[in-house]
Amino acid sequence: MDIDRIISRLPQDSLKTLKDRCTNVDRVLARDPENVDAQRLGLAIKAELTGRKLDNRKKVGSLWWEPHNRDVPEFFAFETADSAIPVAVIFKSDTHTAIRKDVYSVRIGDRELAERFANVATARQAGSEAWDNGIRP
Repeated sequence: MDIDRIISRLPQDSLKTLKDRCTNVDRVLARDPENVDAQRLGLAIKAELTGRKLDNRKKVGSLWWEPHNRDVPEFFAFETADSAIPVAVIFKSDTHTAIRKDVYSVRIGDRELAERFANVATARQAGSEAWDNGIRP
């Protein structure tokens, strides 16, 4: 299939298809780092994924948070809806169990909040409140 045709159809592809394409691009580039078509497709996929994340950011407090994706270990917050520089991150620091429920952590710059959170919504709120209270990277 023509690479331009694949790139033109990326906006209609599902997230799973984009991830599969990205894996295939990585395989091709591992064998042939100079493959121009694979490089172009990889850049186009990254741009599509970035655009989707921008469109799906959610404002909590004064920060704009990326959507939570169970397949991604961390997700970021930004000062503005279209900013490219993250100011905070939520990451899963452990696995949920019957006893261990508070598994999400928040870091602003290199400062990690001491509290752990059982769900993403609470972690987002705490991160935004910490930002609003002057914690900065």
